[in-house]
Amino acid sequence: MLLKFRLQNYRSVRDIQELTLLSGPDGGFRVPVGGGVLRVSPLCGVFGPTAAGKSTVLRAVSTLRALTTSGSDVHDATQRFEPFQLDPAARLLPTRFEVEFLLDGVRYVYGCAYKRDEIAGEWLHATDRDRRRVWYERDRTGFRCLPESRLEHLAAACEPHTTLLSLGADIEHQWLAPVAAWLRGIRTVRLSPGTRLASGLAHLADRWNEQLTLLVSRADLGVVGVERDLLRLVHTGRSGPVALGDWAESDGTVAWLDLLAALLPMLERGGVLLVDDLDAAVHPDLAAETLRLLRDRDLNPARAQLLFSARTPFGPGTDGLPVLDPEQIWYAAKDTDGATVLGRDPASSQLGPGDLARELWLARQPK
Repeated sequence: MLLKFRLQNYRSVRDIQELTLLSGPDGGFRVPVGGGVLRVSPLCGVFGPTAAGKSTVLRAVSTLRALTTSGSDVHDATQRFEPFQLDPAARLLPTRFEVEFLLDGVRYVYGCAYKRDEIAGEWLHATDRDRRRVWYERDRTGFRCLPESRLEHLAAACEPHTTLLSLGADIEHQWLAPVAAWLRGIRTVRLSPGTRLASGLAHLADRWNEQLTLLVSRADLGVVGVERDLLRLVHTGRSGPVALGDWAESDGTVAWLDLLAALLPMLERGGVLLVDDLDAAVHPDLAAETLRLLRDRDLNPARAQLLFSARTPFGPGTDGLPVLDPEQIWYAAKDTDGATVLGRDPASSQLGPGDLARELWLARQPK
């Protein structure tokens, strides 16, 4: 499970910013680690106004995944080196990402620093039963690793523009391949209404047909079921049930089904799902009910997690209970230097109701 993510000098982020999914004693899921237990949240929402940097955080997680997947993906990621542009000094510094996660009871910390066509630093640490071990560290000065890891020969073959973790995954190294596989399991869903309904339903038809039928019939969409063979939604009409094609469905329905197509399988196998602008494509009520699926211990046995962005936190659900706990809510805002800052408190808007329209009107008046 994802525990923490840190980023620095990436797009609108200049200084180190951190998201944590660790929960208090009464929140999240109980997850055994070493000789103890951690509380980890299945949800993390980043909220804020337009251009506050919400998408930057999710894109950073996706970029870190690309840096560990394969050589070609690493090359593409470093080619898109995007440091903070509003500070001349930051343009000369590398971008840094670091992620903490749990895998098979071991707590890992993996990090990477890069510039264009260059991996400037890379490190992998592991903590098992309160014993922290540096599996390897790599920078411009050299390479260090545990003697028993036998990574020296692999490091010698690693190109300056390639991460050691991606190379270890390619050769199925017994230590590195599982770590790289967990990072490859991070999936991004781009909700594009009206474009992938058929493939989304096809993906769900065999394994999740009953669950999908239950969800769409309870979502107040006018849908009473799913026609399994032709993969169409069934609506109630004057003369009885009618199966309609994807062209007849609303964009919001299509976007929600697209989200379910990615989410439902992850409830069974686990993993991390990234969704940007969740409330822009999916109705807030449907989005809120989707978040409840992940919070349910019985419906989410594999402890899947969702990291998403939206403009404002969701209000209480139909039962009057909050959809998100306070510790699952983060706010993105710009500081006085134009850099994104993550925090727990919402930033006050600089524009009140009607201010923008009033300023535009005044700007048109003769001087």
